[in-house]
Amino acid sequence: MNGISYSHQLDAKNRMRIPAKLRDELGPNYSVTVGTGGCLYVYTEEQTKALVQKLGSINSFEPKQLKASRFVLYNTWQAVEDKQGRILLPENLRSYAKLNKNIITVQGPRCVEIWSEEVWNEYFNSVELADLSGVIDF
Repeated sequence: MNGISYSHQLDAKNRMRIPAKLRDELGPNYSVTVGTGGCLYVYTEEQTKALVQKLGSINSFEPKQLKASRFVLYNTWQAVEDKQGRILLPENLRSYAKLNKNIITVQGPRCVEIWSEEVWNEYFNSVELADLSGVIDF
């Protein structure tokens, strides 16, 4: 996959389409959950199983780990496409990612990411090449 981003909108019923190229790579059973930076992560079935397994192995006597695990697991939703390939994201996920109308969908470093256009612009307008020093060699 390349780093191409896709701009689109939620429809009047708060449905969206994962772009066909990305949806093909996700396979028929994919899940959406909270991500970092204010986006949502979209995982393949295999990635979702690995995430659930990892979160299930945390130390339940460590409050921070337990809180994080519960938050991610509670906010993980198996996508259900309608006949037109649209998904209706639950309100808790739309609220978390501030998804109102304009959306950016991109192949991130590990998974597909769904961003509010506003949050995307704020996040990426603050990045400077100096921030990437030592992380990425140019």
